[in-house]
Amino acid sequence: MSRTVFLLAASSLALVACQPAEDAATALEPETPPVIEQPTEVEEVSVPAEDTTTETVEVQDAHEDGDEHEGDEHDDHDDHDEHDDHSDDELADHDEDAHAHDDDHDHGEAGGEAHVHGLSDLAASLDASTLSVSVEGALANFDLDESLRTLDDVSPYTDGVIQIVGGDCTRDSGDASIRAIGDHGNLMIDLTYTCAAPGNIEGIEVTGFQSFAGFEEVNAVYLTDAGQSAETLTTGNTRLDID
Repeated sequence: MSRTVFLLAASSLALVACQPAEDAATALEPETPPVIEQPTEVEEVSVPAEDTTTETVEVQDAHEDGDEHEGDEHDDHDDHDEHDDHSDDELADHDEDAHAHDDDHDHGEAGGEAHVHGLSDLAASLDASTLSVSVEGALANFDLDESLRTLDDVSPYTDGVIQIVGGDCTRDSGDASIRAIGDHGNLMIDLTYTCAAPGNIEGIEVTGFQSFAGFEEVNAVYLTDAGQSAETLTTGNTRLDID
C-alpha cells in the first residue's frame, strides 16, 4: 500500500512539474541599458605666431616710397619756381613792350576813361527838327599838344570836323572844350543844327579826316525815334549814311 501511495504522489508531482508556470507566460522584456555620455575631447589647435617680417618690410617700403614722393614734389616745386621766374621775366618784357607801344600811339585808359590816339567818337541824335552832334577824341587827334588845357579859338574845330549832307540844316551853335584825363586830354566838340527838312538828311560827312592829320578812325552813331545807325569810319570811308 505504501508503495502505491508513493507512486501516486510521485506521478502527481511529475504532472505538476510538467505544467508551465504562470509567471513564465509573461515574456520577459529586455532592459535597455542606460546611455553613458562619453566626454567630448577638445582638440587643441596650434596657431602659428604672426609673421611680422613682411609687414615691417612693407611699412619700410611705404616709408621709402613716401620719401621718394616728397623728393619728387620738391623737384616739381623747384621746376615750378624756375617756371615762375621765367614767366615773370617774360611778363616784365611784355609790360615794357606794351608801355612803349602806349607811349608811341596809345595811352589806353588814363584816370578810368578811354584815351586813344587816332580814335574818336561821334554821336548824333535827331529830335524833331533839331540835330545834335558831339565829337570827342584825344587832343593829338586834332593836332594839339596833350598838355593843352584851354583853347584861344574853337572855330578850327567846330567848323572843320563834320558836315551835314541833306536836310537843309543850319548850325545854331558850336563849342569846343578840353577835358583832362590824367596827364593827357580829350577835345570835346558840341554842335547843334536846325533842319528844315529833317526827313531828307542823307548822312554826316566827317571832314576831320581831311582837316586833322591825327584823325585815323571814328566810331559813329546816329540815333532817331525810328532807330539807329552805327558805323566805323576811316580815311577810306568818311561818311555815316542815314537810312
